[in-house]
Amino acid sequence: MSGPSLDDIKLLVARTIKRMRMKQFQPKTLIILALIVALTGFIFYQGKKSIEHEINTRAFKVIIDDKEIGIVRDKSQVNEIIKRLQTELKNDYNMEVAIHCNTEYESTHAEDNELTSIDDLKRNIKSELDYNVVGYGIQVDGKILAWLKTEKEAKEVLQKLKEPYLNKKDENRKIEEIKFVENVKIVKEETVLSNIEDPKKVVDVLRRGTDEERIHTVQEGESFWTISRKYNLTDEDLVKANPDKDPTLIHPGDELSLIVPKPFISVVTVEKVKYERSVKYDTKYEYTSSMYSDEYKVKRRGVLGKSVVVAEVEKHNGIEVNREVIEETLISEPKTQIVVKGTKDPPPKKGTGVFINPLPTGILTSRFGPRWGSMHYGIDLAARTGTPIKAADGGVVTYAGWKGNYGYLVEIDHGGGFSTRYGHCSKIYVRVGQKVYKGKTIAAVGNTGRSTGPHVHFEVRKYDKPVNPSNYIGRKYR
Repeated sequence: MSGPSLDDIKLLVARTIKRMRMKQFQPKTLIILALIVALTGFIFYQGKKSIEHEINTRAFKVIIDDKEIGIVRDKSQVNEIIKRLQTELKNDYNMEVAIHCNTEYESTHAEDNELTSIDDLKRNIKSELDYNVVGYGIQVDGKILAWLKTEKEAKEVLQKLKEPYLNKKDENRKIEEIKFVENVKIVKEETVLSNIEDPKKVVDVLRRGTDEERIHTVQEGESFWTISRKYNLTDEDLVKANPDKDPTLIHPGDELSLIVPKPFISVVTVEKVKYERSVKYDTKYEYTSSMYSDEYKVKRRGVLGKSVVVAEVEKHNGIEVNREVIEETLISEPKTQIVVKGTKDPPPKKGTGVFINPLPTGILTSRFGPRWGSMHYGIDLAARTGTPIKAADGGVVTYAGWKGNYGYLVEIDHGGGFSTRYGHCSKIYVRVGQKVYKGKTIAAVGNTGRSTGPHVHFEVRKYDKPVNPSNYIGRKYR
């Protein structure tokens, strides 16, 4: 509400006095005039008072997400409180904080005692506040797999993933390149606080990944032990994944199942390596009629040559996937091996009825009979590892492989209820079902199984009952 100004009243009074001078008024008129002047002054006073009250009680209802949380005179109070809360949260979490606050204001009037106190306003705003932290995500092929507090922590995690594959001060090995297989980025984005993880845990999770089944083809010279080490597995894990395989009898070309970790982030290294390698020798053959056609002997052993190789090797998570030879320098020539092969027709592959000594150059070290508190069912003939073991007579191979305390064992059925056994071999040259003649090389002296040194444990059995071999060697047994 508004009234006449003071200047308006003065002007009205001046005009009235002027008219009074121009003509004579009755007392009644003067009274009316006085009342008008008084009323006008009152109206002015009340109007001024009303305007001041309207201005002084102006206020705003504060509404957050459609909920009224207080009344303030000044909107800046709300903004200051929100900024203060953001600073407090940042200090609490030691992270950047992004506040999402849909704040609206509705004009109103309020007396001072109706305004919301600063403390109540702060408490009300905090209870309605929606916020996220600003974290650093490790993004792999477009998908964020982990969140860290700071960019520094995220970079350190990625460096930790690479560390196991960096050079360990090897002068013959130089890392040319190290990178990730996947498209890996560090992204700065908002996330909920519960997503932020400890850097050490993130490294473990990204490195472990998930399990995958992989097939490994056995190469020359490999064993269960070397294969398990190559893939960072235990021997027990490898045996468990291959229940149909004998850990002691694997051959080149065999396929093994591997349950191996598949990291979420795979590390690729390209290394330049320098190493020596053997150069194979050639073999020259000579022939003689004094030996059977399936026999041979080495007249002169070959000598491997040597070369220095420089190669570029690519590895995925430490496992070699490609090797390219860049340079090779021969430093010693290989020497040809000379092998003498027989041309004479072998005897019939059946029992003759007379046993020969399977290791004629061997030394008798243990006889048939009681020994060390138990029964010794054969004789032991000692010789150097690798010395050829001959079939005591012709027959059919009924066993060729590992057999407990015997180690590697060959067993031959000679017919008429007689069989022979040859234990602790280092190598076996025959297979089950193969027919052999007397004097055929069937294995090599070794030290496998329960053995105290390189020798052959030789048994003669009659209807599978052990008999003394010394009573049968060189004598007719049937």
